[in-house]
Amino acid sequence: MSLKTEIIYENDHVIVIYKPAGLPVQTARATSEDVCSQLKNHLKGGYLAVIHRLDQPVEGLLVFAKDKKTAAELSLDLQSGKLKKTYRAVAYGKAERSGSDACYMRKTQGGISEIGEGAGFQRAELTYELLGNDEFTSHFRIMIQTGRFHQIRAQMAHLGFPLLGDMKYGTEESILFSRERNITFPALCADRLEFSMPGTCEERSFVIEPVNPAFKIHDTGKD
Repeated sequence: MSLKTEIIYENDHVIVIYKPAGLPVQTARATSEDVCSQLKNHLKGGYLAVIHRLDQPVEGLLVFAKDKKTAAELSLDLQSGKLKKTYRAVAYGKAERSGSDACYMRKTQGGISEIGEGAGFQRAELTYELLGNDEFTSHFRIMIQTGRFHQIRAQMAHLGFPLLGDMKYGTEESILFSRERNITFPALCADRLEFSMPGTCEERSFVIEPVNPAFKIHDTGKD
C-alpha cells in the first residue's frame, strides 16, 4: 500500500504536513516514494527546503519552507529552540514518575545509536512527562533539548522503557508484547509543532492524534 503525505496547512511560505510511519522524508533511491518527492509533485517543482526530520518508522508533524528566506528563518528558530516539537510515546514498562535524562550517544556504522563515553559521543538531553500507565506500559509526553540520531528511541530504551513496536532498540519482552498486539512501528509520534509564522510573526500551533495502535492502550494525555 502506498503511503501518502497529508498536508495539514499551507500558505505562500510554509507547508505543514503529517508524515505517516514507514514513509521516509528523503531517500536516495529513485524508485522509492518519500515526503519530499510527493511535496515537490504537489508544488510542481517549486522550491522546497527540509527544516527538520523524523525517522522513517516514526509518524508526526513536519514543517517545510517554500522559499530560501523562510528556510533560513525557520532553521534559526529550530537551532534557538523557538521552533518547538513535542512527542508522545508508549513504552514497555511501568513508570512511576516524570523525569529528565542526560547522557552521551553516537551513531554507529551499523546505523544505531549507542550510549557511552569517549570519542564521537555527543550530549543528549530530554525530559519526559508521565501521562498514564498500566501494569505493562507507560504513556509519555517527551521534549528533546538536543537532536541526536534515534535519540528518543535509544535514550528511553536505555532508561528501561523501550518503545512499543521498536524492533531496533526493544528488548525480547517488549518486542514480543508488541507483536502480540500487532504494533509494527515504534510508538512515537511528533504530535505538536509550534513556531512563529515567517512574514507575520504570528505564533502557530499544530496538534494531531497518533495513528499507531499502541496509543489506544492509553486514553490520557489529550488536551
